[in-house]
Amino acid sequence: MAQTIGFVVEEGDNGRVMVVAEKGQGCGSCNSVSQCHGTRATRSEKTLAFNPIGAAVGDRVLLTVASGALLSRMAVLYLLPVFGMLTGAFTGAFMFHGGDGPSGGTSIAFGLAGFVLGFMLSVAISRFWSAARPVLPVITRIVNTRLASSSICPPAGCGCSGK
Repeated sequence: MAQTIGFVVEEGDNGRVMVVAEKGQGCGSCNSVSQCHGTRATRSEKTLAFNPIGAAVGDRVLLTVASGALLSRMAVLYLLPVFGMLTGAFTGAFMFHGGDGPSGGTSIAFGLAGFVLGFMLSVAISRFWSAARPVLPVITRIVNTRLASSSICPPAGCGCSGK
């Protein structure tokens, strides 16, 4: 499971809260951590989270995302374009030349077309899944309550005005 620490900054509806999550904890051991998140210099991200344990505004909490939800979405995003590319390349190779003779150009063109179609399909599926079943983190533990963490403040610029 992917986990990170965050601060509850506002309460929402249906057992959800807005949390400012600290970036970099889940991938701190990765060698590419400096290249992540494009050119964004922020060290925190505001996100919606389920709150089954009743954390209040100002609480420092542990956010958890189920690995299965992330892995299934990443598999669609990565594997569909690769499958499309391979299917297109083999189709191009065997459709016009029956497996005999040079078919490099046709195979490359069909492979590229298959990759583009696979990528477009993966984006469409990803958007559908995000709208139908968004992957939201769940607050699994209160690390510090707002009373116990009065000396601990969220990162500057988090959008919570030091609450």
